[in-house]
Parts: sequence; structure tokens; C-alpha cells
Amino acid sequence: MALRDTQPARTVPVFNRQRLLVMMVCMMLILMVFVVYWQTREFAFVNFDDGFFVYKNQHVLRGLTWENVRWSLTAGVGKDAADLGDADYWRPVSLMSHMLDVSLFGLRAGAHHLMSVLLHALTSVALFMVLRSLTSALWRSAFVAALFAVHPLHVESVAWVAERKDVLSGLFFVLTLGAYLRFARHSFRWSNYILMLLMAALAMMSKPMLVTTPCVLLLVDLWPLNRLGNVPLKQLLMEKIPIFVMAAITASLTLSGGGAANDALWGTLSWHYRVGNALLSYGIYIWQTVWPAELTCFYPFPGIYLPLGQTWLAIAVLVVITALVGWQHARRFLVVGWLWYLGMLVPVVGLFRQAGDQAHADRYTYLSMIGLSLMVTWSAAEWAGKVRARRLALGSMAAVALLVLSITAHSQVAHWRNTLALWTHAVECNPEDCAAYASLGTALIEAGRQSEAVESYRHALVLSPYHVQARMNLGITLLRMGRIDEAELQLRRTVLDDPQSTDAHSTLGFIFLHKGEQPKAIRHFMAAADIRPDVAAWCNLGNAQMQAGQVPAAIDSFLRALKVNPAHADSHFSLGVAHASQGKQKAAKEHYQQALAADPNHLPALNNLAWLLATSKDDSLRSGTQAVELMEHALQLPGGSRLHLLHTLAAAYAEVGQYPKAAAAAQQALSLAASFPGLAHQLQMERGAYLAGTPWRE
Repeated sequence: MALRDTQPARTVPVFNRQRLLVMMVCMMLILMVFVVYWQTREFAFVNFDDGFFVYKNQHVLRGLTWENVRWSLTAGVGKDAADLGDADYWRPVSLMSHMLDVSLFGLRAGAHHLMSVLLHALTSVALFMVLRSLTSALWRSAFVAALFAVHPLHVESVAWVAERKDVLSGLFFVLTLGAYLRFARHSFRWSNYILMLLMAALAMMSKPMLVTTPCVLLLVDLWPLNRLGNVPLKQLLMEKIPIFVMAAITASLTLSGGGAANDALWGTLSWHYRVGNALLSYGIYIWQTVWPAELTCFYPFPGIYLPLGQTWLAIAVLVVITALVGWQHARRFLVVGWLWYLGMLVPVVGLFRQAGDQAHADRYTYLSMIGLSLMVTWSAAEWAGKVRARRLALGSMAAVALLVLSITAHSQVAHWRNTLALWTHAVECNPEDCAAYASLGTALIEAGRQSEAVESYRHALVLSPYHVQARMNLGITLLRMGRIDEAELQLRRTVLDDPQSTDAHSTLGFIFLHKGEQPKAIRHFMAAADIRPDVAAWCNLGNAQMQAGQVPAAIDSFLRALKVNPAHADSHFSLGVAHASQGKQKAAKEHYQQALAADPNHLPALNNLAWLLATSKDDSLRSGTQAVELMEHALQLPGGSRLHLLHTLAAAYAEVGQYPKAAAAAQQALSLAASFPGLAHQLQMERGAYLAGTPWRE
């Protein structure tokens, strides 16, 4: 007998082969995600909420600290909900994620983008693994995960740093499904149960939209776990009570919080408009899933009246699909997929609250589209069955679809590379959207293209003459361009359209100060302070009152500013100037020092304190040595008037007896004072005193 006949045939165990396929699918999913999104490593932040959540958020900018962790746990509710300067909704895990990025990468935008890409890749892999474990269907699970990984509708969630909440909540949601599978398929273990509750909690703490999680778990009980009918319904509900409680708490915090800066707009919409727009949005999302063209970051409401044709078509599509699902209810994947899609969108279709003034948004499909993918994928696989020709045709179509979607998504990602590209694409997709033109104008300002920005704002106002933000930005831009009369005209109109616009009142105040019309300036600054009594409003009012000679009133305004923020450097400095004008040098000195305690590089405070220390007639207030140190430091800083700094440095040198240096500094200042005849005359007198060996006293 030959040796080969005595040895068993060498085969690859099915388990090992399956494991190899799983690993290959996971690697392919990661590769697909990074091929589409690798370009984001060179992207910038955009001015569409990225500042709110990251690069202008004072808490996030301090990184991940215990103090900021404590803040994130209450941000968006209570007192923090009243002022949306830091957070909109309760989403502590998302905020902590941004803080961690800042701690790790600073404000390198590309690194923040890649962190979102990594989370999306992990979610895609986790979705494949969980679906495969739930259904034992490898290739169908792989296709659903691949659709999730590269569909263009998901670009907004991944390529927009501010939408970190989507990729983060998505990962925890999929991990919740995995933990639930582990809990449901084994005898009860507290470790499995607590893990499931923890993942669900983290998902909701990442984004409130995930309040639908317990309902999705009930759908999974129907299919593919098939627990409904085999396990008493009471038990299925009881085991999810903690998750329902978490969902109720999250919903309560969201509905009572201060988010949705445009709630006032949403509140003006009638109930039938909201319902109609919700049904229309459901239909639009289905169409965009099938044909993801002209996707953009913002979709405005269609106007006072919904487009009846599109709305009725959407309703008809929803009714037909619902009827087909009901007819084929034995195919439970259809029921689960359809209810998954409909249910996960309920919190964001504008029925209960509207977060912003968009009619619908791509980001809302991030998890809800999984339901549609399940319906289509399992239906197609059932059609193909075991017929080889059908399976080959289906595999080819799936590969082509994924290739086309990947190419489309890659192109869509490029629109998020910077603010200008984002809003340029937005106006291309929605040429009748005034808000997009207004945002494009702001992007053009940031790019230094003021003339084009003016035209963009004007175009926005042609589309909507009552767009307050566009008109105000137009006025501010015209002011920066030196076109003061045109700016005043636009800002006056802004105040008429929106008397509560603090920015318009403040800018008008600056215009009137420039024109020497202090009473009008004071009136507008006072209106701004009445509407929003923050530090800037009180400080602006105080400065206007100072120019008008109303020193006591100005002191009161600066004190009000310091009540809001006791460490506000500009307010302390201005208060010091006000006291100095009244001859109260001791009080002036104290406030200059407090200004420098808040900001050691505050040039005006450095200059004024050094001048007081060098020239005061009160011996107890003078300190020439300190004055010299302050001015030598000030001259090392960028900005500031070198003329005035040299003027003060000369007085400081004279106070410590270094008269040659004092005279030389005064001469340097004189060479810069040609355009200031009054100051030049003053410098000549002071220089004469220094040459005579006498310090200057004021």
C-alpha cells in the first residue's frame, strides 16, 4: 500500500476557513473606509458648528480634565441650557471625545477628522461581526456593512468633525446589539446584562437620537433572534426596562434643554406642516439611499407650503412599502428592517422638536439606513437562492454598486475640505437657498475675499429680504471695507427687522462713535446691553460714555462688566483709565494691575501702568524699576504703538536716573511722531527735561 493511501487527506477545517473569510471581510471594510476618507487628513475645520463644539469651545479647548468631565455631565441642561455658548444638548460622551482629541492632537484638524474616520471604520467592522453572529449569514452581513461603510449619505457624519456624535453613538449602538446578542443567547449573567446596559447608556450619552435603542432591541427579538413567541413578551419588556428608563431620561433632558437655536422657527410651523414634512423626509431619505446625488450640508424648508406633488408621492411610496411588508409579514426581515428605518428616524423628523432650521439632513440616516439595507439585502439573497446564475449576477451587481457608491462618496467627501468648498457646493445644490448664500459670504470673508462676500450677501437678500443675519453681515463687511454710510444703512434696516439683534446694535454703536455722534452710539450700546447684558456689551457702553465725558456712568458700566466676569482684562483697563481721568491714581493703578493679572501681555495696561509708575506725583505710587521692566517687556510683544511705548519707556528711564537713555528713547519717539503734532510738542518738552537731568511728573 502506498504511503499516501495510509494518511488521511489534508483539509482546511471549515472553522478556520470561515475565520479567514471573516478576517478578510473586516480588512476589506477598513480598507474601503480609508480609501474613501483618507483625504480628510488634510482637511480644515469648517465654520458650520465646528467652532461651537471644538475650536471655539472654551471647555473643549482645555482638553480632557476632571473639571471638564464634570462640566460635560451637566452641559446642555439647567443653567448651561440657557446659554448655548458651550453646549446645545446633553451629550457628555461626545464632548469628552472632542476634549480627548484636543489633549492628543491640539487643534490639528486633520487628526480630528481621522479619529472620526477610525470610529466609522470600527463601527463598520462591528456591524458586520454583529450581523453575522445574529444571522449566520456572512456575505449578506458583509454587504450591509459595506453599504454602511461607503454610502455617500454617511459622508456628513464622518467628514464633519462636529458630527462626532454620529460615529461615536453608532459604534456604541452596534456594540449594544452585540452585547444584547451575548445576553440573549446565554443563560442569564449579570456581567452580560450590565455590559449591554453600559453600551446603551454610552450610545445615548453620545447622541440623544439613540433613545430608540430599546425599541430596536425588541425588533431584534422578532428577527433574527426569534425570541418573540418563544419567550414571554412580559420577560422581553422587563429585561429592557432599564434601557427604557435611560431613554426617558435622555428624552426629558433633550426636550427640556436649550438646544435647537431655531426652536422659535420650528414653533411657528403648524402641526400638519410638520407631519407633512416628516412624511416627505421619509420619502426623500429612501430616494437618496437609492440615488445619492446632489447631497449637501443643508436642506432648507421648501417654503410656506410643502410641494404637494412630492409630498403625496412620498406618502404613496410609504403606504405601498408598508402594505408590501404587511403582505409579506412572514418574511420577518422585511418587518424588522422597515420598522427599524421608520422608528430610528422618529426623534429627528421634526415631530417633537426641530434641531435647526433644516427640513432634513443626511446625518439622520447614519443608523436608520441599516434597516433599509437589511430589507434589500435579504430580499435579494432570497431571490437568488441557490441558483448559480442568479448568485453570480447578484454578486456582480453588488460589487458594481459598492464601487459606484465609493467613487460618489469620495467625491462627496471633498466638499468638506474647508468652509469655502462646503458652502460653494451648497449653493450649487440649492441655488434658491438664501441661508447657503449667507454662509458662503462668511466663508468668503474668512478667505479674505470681501468684495465677493458682499455680492453673496446681496444675493441672499434678493432671495429673502428679511434674512437678518445676511443683512447684518453685509453691514459689518461694508464697515470693514470703509463704506461707512452703506454699512449704516444696512444695519439700520437690520435693527428695524430685528430689534433684538445685539450685534446690529453694537456695530451701529461703533459707526456712530466713528462719526463722533456719541449720544446715538450710547443709545445703541445701551440697547445691546439691555438685550444681552454680557461683558462686551457693558464694556462697549462704558467706552462710549467715556468718549462722551460721562465718566461716572462709564465707571458704573465697567463695574457691571466686571460683575459678569471679574477677570475681564479690558474692563479692568478701562476702569483704570476712568479713575485716572478723575485723578484717582491709586484706584487706576489697582485696576491696571488686575488687568495684567488677567492678561500679562495686555499692551494698553502695560503702557498705562508703566506711565503711572514713572510719572505720578504721589511718591508712594512710583516705581521706576518696575516701569522699566514693564516697558521692556511690552516692546518685545507684537502689535501696539511703538511711538507710545517709546514715549513711556523714556519716562521710565528718567525715573530711575538713566537720563541719556531717556533722552534717546524720547528722540526715537519724536522721529515717529510726525503725524501727531501735539504729542511731538509734548515729547520735545519731556526730552528737554531729561537732558536737564529731571524726571517727568504729571
